[in-house]
Amino acid sequence: MANPEDLGRYRLKRLLGRGALGEVWEASDLEQQGRKVAVKIMHAADDELALARSHFAREARLAMQLRHPHVVAVHDAGEAAGTSFMVMEMVEGKPLRRWIGDPEITVSEKLRWLRQIGEGLAAMHRAGIVHRDLKPENVIVRPDRTACVVDLGIAKWIRFDLGVERDPMDALGEPDAPLPRADYAPPETIEAEIYDELGDEYAWGVVAYELLTGVLPADGTPPLTDRDDIPPNVAAAIERARSKDRDERWDAMEPLVEQLVDHAASLAPRGSLRPADEAGAEPTGAASPVPAATETTGTNDEAPRKSSRLVVVAGAAAVVLLVLLGVLVAALR
Repeated sequence: MANPEDLGRYRLKRLLGRGALGEVWEASDLEQQGRKVAVKIMHAADDELALARSHFAREARLAMQLRHPHVVAVHDAGEAAGTSFMVMEMVEGKPLRRWIGDPEITVSEKLRWLRQIGEGLAAMHRAGIVHRDLKPENVIVRPDRTACVVDLGIAKWIRFDLGVERDPMDALGEPDAPLPRADYAPPETIEAEIYDELGDEYAWGVVAYELLTGVLPADGTPPLTDRDDIPPNVAAAIERARSKDRDERWDAMEPLVEQLVDHAASLAPRGSLRPADEAGAEPTGAASPVPAATETTGTNDEAPRKSSRLVVVAGAAAVVLLVLLGVLVAALR
């Protein structure tokens, strides 16, 4: 582990986590009024990791180009004291793992989180980046209850030449690159070290199944389409995403996310309107708007009054006519 002084402007404060290839620290950015950031440091104990460190720094710099509300922002990247490091936004909140199996979380909220995670992945893919390590530990639910994809430590840039069609079979790249956790990795990654956008989609499908059911999918576990608490179209969309056959998955995250957008809104609990909607919404049980014909503007107000006077005059005339008829009948007798 590097000393705080070895990372220049970044002062390490607290160890947040440690993995096979590195550590994540809470740190202060001394050039930004002590702004709190997360610094991921790749271990440098072994010379055979030199290539991996080089790629780590390169991919980190490319990830700095991406800005999306549901993807952690990468602020900086560099090398110091024989290590490569990545400086990311400090996303406050709890890992999605903490919410799995919580009976208080509604299906509506789970689908909203899954939609946000999917939107973040779609933005990464449009930028030519695959995450490669999506799992509940790498999604943070913020205090405002929005989801954010974090830890781009092994994310990979897959769009090297925009003028040449890319072979998705080459997306994993370096043979020594770390593989994602087996529970969330698509079969093609384990079997042939292939990982591209469809790999992220598969991992998202596994996370979705786990979040909605509380258990990881395995051979013999029932499909989501067997459940009554999940809209059928959503269940089918998730099952397609986690298909072991990559040719059967969605071509991209966008059409998959659209399935959740349509149904998550229909499952939203009453009173959960967006702030923009709340401002213009009628409160529950409010009286219906006054019809335009009875509004109390000057012009429209005269019409009912004139009609009332006409009714009164017509009634009086009818009474006079009846009296005259009675007199005439009496005279004839």
